[in-house]
Amino acid sequence: MPTDPPVPETSFNCPHCQAPIPAYDLAESSYFCCGQCYTYFQYGDTGPPRIITAFPALPTPPALPLGAEGYLDGKWVRVTGILQKREVQYEDTWLEYVLMTKENGHQMLSEYNGHWMLIRPEDGDFKEAERSKIRDNEREYALYNRYNCLTLNAIGEFYWDILDDTKLTISEYIHPPYMLSREATSQKTEYYKAVYKTPNEIAAGFGLEAAALPHVIGVGALQPNPATEKLPPAVWLATRLALLVVVIQVFFYFLKPHQTLFTHTYTWNSDSTKQSYSQPLVSPEFAVDGPAALAIRLRVNVDNNWVELPVSLINGESGQTYEFTRIVEYYHGIDGGESWVEGAQEDEAILARIPSGRYHLNFYPSSEGKNLLNFEVKVVQNPVLYSNLFLVLALIALYPLILFFQKNAFEQKRWEQSDYTA
Repeated sequence: MPTDPPVPETSFNCPHCQAPIPAYDLAESSYFCCGQCYTYFQYGDTGPPRIITAFPALPTPPALPLGAEGYLDGKWVRVTGILQKREVQYEDTWLEYVLMTKENGHQMLSEYNGHWMLIRPEDGDFKEAERSKIRDNEREYALYNRYNCLTLNAIGEFYWDILDDTKLTISEYIHPPYMLSREATSQKTEYYKAVYKTPNEIAAGFGLEAAALPHVIGVGALQPNPATEKLPPAVWLATRLALLVVVIQVFFYFLKPHQTLFTHTYTWNSDSTKQSYSQPLVSPEFAVDGPAALAIRLRVNVDNNWVELPVSLINGESGQTYEFTRIVEYYHGIDGGESWVEGAQEDEAILARIPSGRYHLNFYPSSEGKNLLNFEVKVVQNPVLYSNLFLVLALIALYPLILFFQKNAFEQKRWEQSDYTA
């Protein structure tokens, strides 16, 4: 990469202040703006320069000085002109750098809020379709902005009359990181294609420190969405992991099929004066082929009441005991003309890795008042634990969901700066 810009092939004096004006491409450029007094004039092969107007000085020095050389997309470029513009209806401004190239004529490099895009002329005629879309041979673009612009400041040389830019109606269609731009007057229409460039790419291309460039603010119109590239592989991986989990679940379902070991309905008098924990309700013995998970499911016909059920699962051979307590409560009524329900008449407990052996259950129910309650008990070996399956699937889907919401939030910020919708 060149470090010092070479001496221009020719130069001449400003017709107003007589400061030397570098001429990088007299074969193409005929409009110039002095870098000392900011006089804008036309310079031709014959006759004296024609002063057209004068611009104010640039409010701040541009990040890329006039004459700076660099490489973008592997091609040599030189900054030969700098423009500061703004939309007619808004106050925000941006810079456009005119780039001279060796092979493909001129290009433009635009910078707004620290976001850069490289702009090249595009051949062809593109018609706007329904929903403000436009497409080329590769992709579809959505209308992002349509405006007229003002040129506020300028220095350097230009191959067109920059004052004519006020006559343009500019329509910008985006498909990040690309943009197709249409610049139209009553006489002609021209198209340009732009691609997003990161500050690091610009700094490396011109041999600068990234800190020397304008600070990035907000989301750029063409800035790539970081979640867009991550989301498809994340979804691909998540779907295959989910499929694997389901296959494993089905495999164990057939390897260790669920089996009902015991079911019975008990009748219990809830007279609290007669309750005694020394006389539990005892189930018959049943065999467990372990190690296995057991689901102990309870259904009680409690109505506007509650019942507390301490339960013990006891190995009849070793005496090993597994204990748990469930409170089943169910209330309902009408309040203010509206019905309400609280609680449920069913509950269950899951016991994991129960060893093989013969077991029985002891129940120690307690409740309020005097009621004749029926409660059904069912013991299932190797139950299908859908809650665990759904939990694992939810965890697998978590990262893609985060990326999905990040992607949408990023796009929302992008389109907040547009008068149109995606």
